[in-house]
Amino acid sequence: MSTNIPNNEKPQADVDIAAEFAELGRKLRETVETAWASQERQNVQKEVQEGLIKLRDELDKTARNLRDSEPGQKVEAEVKRVRDDIDAGKVGDDIRIGIVSGLRGLGVALDKLAESFTPVETKK
Repeated sequence: MSTNIPNNEKPQADVDIAAEFAELGRKLRETVETAWASQERQNVQKEVQEGLIKLRDELDKTARNLRDSEPGQKVEAEVKRVRDDIDAGKVGDDIRIGIVSGLRGLGVALDKLAESFTPVETKK
């Protein structure tokens, strides 16, 4: 089995390897520039930007809903109470109690949220 390589594509001993790397680099740069300027890249960029905006909006809505919920209000009230206690000079155990209470309240709210989801039925 012999492979017929045209003479102009056969490696030659007197070829400047540095020049070959430079040419390869030039072609790679041109390819990247062409890809960057392409409509496909712009379409993907637009989709990613729109997706990130939707994600941000959903996260904002979720944060507002949590803040407006009863557990969220309790957490916010506890945080305010702790802040007031710090401002009034009450620290240490009061801060720990407030943080633990707020975290537990948030934990209870998350448990309730998790229980509200309908589990996926598995086929047997």
